[in-house]
This record gives sequence, C-alpha cells and structure tokens, in this order.
Amino acid sequence: MSTMDASGIESYSDIVQLSKNIIGNMIIVIPNEVNILKKLNKIESQYAEQIVSKNQHFSFNIIAIFVVFEGRIQDFQKIVVEINGIKEIKNFRYLIIN
Repeated sequence: MSTMDASGIESYSDIVQLSKNIIGNMIIVIPNEVNILKKLNKIESQYAEQIVSKNQHFSFNIIAIFVVFEGRIQDFQKIVVEINGIKEIKNFRYLIIN
C-alpha cells in the first residue's frame, strides 16, 4: 500500500474525504507456529477497536485468518504495513470495500 501524494489536495472537502471510515477485509495465511501467532496478535491488539470480526480456520500446519476492519483509511494502511512486515506470512491479501 503506497502513501498518498498530498500535493493534489486543493480544498477542505478533499481533506475530509481522507478521514472517511472504510471497511476492509484481510486474508492472512500463516504457518501454525506460536511465534508468528504472537506477532500477529500483538498487531491485532493495537487495532482491537477497528477489528469488527476475525475468523480462523485450521488445516494441517496452516492457519487462514479472515479479518474485517472498520476505521480510517490511515489506520488500515498502518495495519496492512505492519502485518506485511511479518516475513513468515505465507500469503496476505487485503481489499477496501468502500
């Protein structure tokens, strides 16, 4: 997720749009290892107020985690960057709904 270039913002109404709440989905696939779960739980605890729903599905040695996030776009960007920083993650996808 890249940072936004603020040079194109010309009016106050454009700035208000940047603080709009969004709904985002994240799918995270990780190995079933305690250290990786601890890293992920630490990040999730920082954004507990914005995480609306979280489901985990276990299959062999893999965990698939589905997260629904509701909050500011800036916070979504931060959580995406932090989760993406966990190098042991097998697969990570995210989608902004609105």
